[in-house]
Amino acid sequence: MIKKYLLLCLFCFSAISLNSQSWKKLPANGAAQERHENAFAQAGKRFILIGGRGNKPIDIYNTEDQTWKKGAQPPLEMHHTQAVSIDGLVYILGAFTGGWPEEDPIPNIYIYDPLEDIWIKGPEIPEDRRRGAAGVAVKDKKIYLVNGITNGHTSGWVNWFDEYDLYKNKWNILPDSPNKRDHFQAAIIGNILFVAGGRKSGSVEGNGFAGTVKPTDIYNFDAKKWTSTANIPTPRAGTSIGIINEKPVIIGGESDAQEAAHNEAEVFNFTEEKWDSLPPLKQGRHGTQAISLNKQIIIGAGSGNRGGDPELNTFEIFSQDNTLNFSTEAILAGALKASESNLDFSKKTIRSVRISHKGGNQAIVITDIEVSDNFKILDKKSLPFVLAPRSEFELTIEGDQNPGKLSIKRTGKKEALTVNLNYKD
Repeated sequence: MIKKYLLLCLFCFSAISLNSQSWKKLPANGAAQERHENAFAQAGKRFILIGGRGNKPIDIYNTEDQTWKKGAQPPLEMHHTQAVSIDGLVYILGAFTGGWPEEDPIPNIYIYDPLEDIWIKGPEIPEDRRRGAAGVAVKDKKIYLVNGITNGHTSGWVNWFDEYDLYKNKWNILPDSPNKRDHFQAAIIGNILFVAGGRKSGSVEGNGFAGTVKPTDIYNFDAKKWTSTANIPTPRAGTSIGIINEKPVIIGGESDAQEAAHNEAEVFNFTEEKWDSLPPLKQGRHGTQAISLNKQIIIGAGSGNRGGDPELNTFEIFSQDNTLNFSTEAILAGALKASESNLDFSKKTIRSVRISHKGGNQAIVITDIEVSDNFKILDKKSLPFVLAPRSEFELTIEGDQNPGKLSIKRTGKKEALTVNLNYKD
């Protein structure tokens, strides 16, 4: 009898646990603005909702007090993008601007600084590799841009795969993926880039929601090789991607199969090379991004039906262990320091100075480097560029007989870092 009772209790406990593992409303004070085709990224203790159709100020969710507030207006309309965060800065690339159906790829990377609440126009994307609605992911401080479409929602599907070395400001073309697709998101787990969902927008005349791509594509960074594996169970585009237990989860989306946005959350098992299901979203949505943090997936905004109406501002969270855990490292600002405050020159002397990132864990964007007219920088850098935390770079300067100054400007600070350039006979 006791044994039966214990077994019954165990069964009840399992059933309760299973049933309680579902998507729940994200606790929040205030609300974000409705939007879709937006990005959603984490930087330190902030969740940042960016872009979407129309040029809207960003919304910032503070995980410490669970409050929404408005942030800076982006410098232009940006949509159909997957944002990524590296060393406390948020990067937008593989994005579109403009109206449907002939949106234009944004030619530059844009950088958002959460501490200063400012936008920075970053380096150009190579002209022949620009596209929107692409997948973006990060590995070892490098950004990977995969697939996308070049001509809005009409044509130009690509299977391009690019690597951007953020701190060297260098692009590298990698092997093309097996399948062209757009309107999807990518994730990197260990040494694997995972790509699933999406469509070839405009490939089916008269039906902009058709042309979904079924195969799942995987790139192994060790083998430097692509493979295709099991088809996604529910083909759809406008999907988001999350990570639970080192497994990718394809969430939401839109398709010509139904008017309502999809609420499916399908997880890929690498070991068995097959798809399983997680509990569905409370509210189906597409055209947004998910954040993965501490065995949780957070998703919100997007559109509730295929197309753009209605735009949403609700947010849901799925927790693997049914707890709310936003603990993470805070972003701390660093400072620029010069190895010398004064450099002495005689006629045609060449001197060097090291510029270092000191303190803090947030990268610094250098926007301008200038010397007085009677001096010359021999190793000019392409501007702007990003300086990693606790790193440095060297400047080599040729001198003259007149005194002058070296001036280095960074975003978020009005005063430049200066070094006096003195003439000594």
